Amino acid sequence: MEIARRYQAIDERPSREQADALCAWLRDYAGRRINSRLIDERRCIPPHVTLDFGNQRLFGMHVEESYGGRALQCRDIARVLQQTAALDLGLGTWLLTSMFPGVRPIAAFANDHLKLALLPDLASGRMLAGYGQTEPSAGTHFPAMEARAVATGHGTWRVSGDKVWIGNATWAGVLTVMAHEFEGDRRHGLNAYLIPMDAAGVHFGRELLSLGMRGMVQSEISFRDVEVGEEAVLGGRGAGLDVAVDSMSFSRFAIAATCVGAMKRCASEMARFAARRQIATGRLIEHPVFRSEFGAVVARTAAGDALLDACGGLLDREGSAPIEIFAVAKVATSEFLWASADRLVQTLGGRGYDESNGAAQMLRDARVTRIFEGTSEALIAYLGQQALSPKSALQPLLRDLFECPDVADSLAECAAALKSRVGSASGSESGKESSLPRAWQLSSLGWTAMWAVIVACLRARDGEDPRVLSWAGLEYAQARAAAMHGSPGESVMFASHEVEESARRYRSEIGDVLQTLPGAKEELDPLLRPDPAGDDR
Repeated sequence: MEIARRYQAIDERPSREQADALCAWLRDYAGRRINSRLIDERRCIPPHVTLDFGNQRLFGMHVEESYGGRALQCRDIARVLQQTAALDLGLGTWLLTSMFPGVRPIAAFANDHLKLALLPDLASGRMLAGYGQTEPSAGTHFPAMEARAVATGHGTWRVSGDKVWIGNATWAGVLTVMAHEFEGDRRHGLNAYLIPMDAAGVHFGRELLSLGMRGMVQSEISFRDVEVGEEAVLGGRGAGLDVAVDSMSFSRFAIAATCVGAMKRCASEMARFAARRQIATGRLIEHPVFRSEFGAVVARTAAGDALLDACGGLLDREGSAPIEIFAVAKVATSEFLWASADRLVQTLGGRGYDESNGAAQMLRDARVTRIFEGTSEALIAYLGQQALSPKSALQPLLRDLFECPDVADSLAECAAALKSRVGSASGSESGKESSLPRAWQLSSLGWTAMWAVIVACLRARDGEDPRVLSWAGLEYAQARAAAMHGSPGESVMFASHEVEESARRYRSEIGDVLQTLPGAKEELDPLLRPDPAGDDR
């Protein structure tokens, strides 16, 4: 039985009908008013797109209707994000960034006064929001964050810190900023502060020109004793971790939706080209290697759909879902999209390398999905840790929710075997066999856990293609075998001193040149700079 069908909490029709209308509008609008290549080349989303998206209340899909939002169910939000990303992955990512984590912390954690003051403008796109978590030395590792906030004793806070890679930073009217509460040198809990971007002490830094997603602005931003009131502490003191986890969970769900939409676009483009392309053996669409590669894209897409059904069904019925399934959805779909976008470029051959055909932009835009909101490596390690923990939600998820006790048992068996397995000499600092490094255990088991959840999600769907189920089962079996018996990657695990020796050898062979030729002049001439003292004589 499909996970989505198990939950009949509310009448689904109003939400579904709104989502249908939005998808239809997006398809029509994109054909007439969006030029993805120019957005990419100019590194800017045109103002009319922001205004038109706002008029459709796309930024408020998850906002209550009383605040001007649409209050769509999560499964319907996922459909709209899929549609947007299928048209332009960069636009889809910007939309999800504006919603989750932009608007979501306010909609979920602000008091009624702030909601009334901000949400109508945010839902309609008259104001954009952003989220400030990542720092130069910390992403999702909260203890390493250096941003700090100090209570003044007069009902206000002073927030200071440096944030980087902040989407919408210079476009936003408000930013949710994560900072540790300090009292003297003593650090207390993590708080989430809602900061207006016109507040004194807010300093916009450099814009970061990225490989893909070029239309969306991403910038550095600094806070120097920015004073905000007590109502700006979203969720109250010490609730910062709750805000962060909620924001990341919904963002990972939304990222998965955009990745699935983009994969569907990849499959569509591959099929269109292959049906028309003549090669030595006939039409490309008839070649077995192409048909196998295309089938893999379809299987990855089906797995993504199944994960979205599971996450969305739980969110719509319960309002929450285990963190583990968000992690699986994000890491799996981002890895699947990268493989699918690369296969699209390869299928098109030289045409795929031609920027005018869109495949190259898809590949560049897809790349960041494996990095932001938790890198694949970090999320896989987390899943591996959860698979080893008796308190994790993974086992109940597999055993009870998805009714797959065999998958739960096989994952537990793999975890037990992996803990006692020794590794090859190449992975040991001493050059001898030893227990596998903990980090390697977590990585190996994390990939296995990801495939276990995918198998369970696919089984939960009615009428799933048997070939897709077979594909997922084989991938799971391979992941288990690699974790329990070793993998090619494990055989070339260099010791740290070997890494350094290899780098030194390569530098001696190819050099280590720092390019010093100056670039474009950007700073203002001193004679034209305003005098800080106001003396312009």
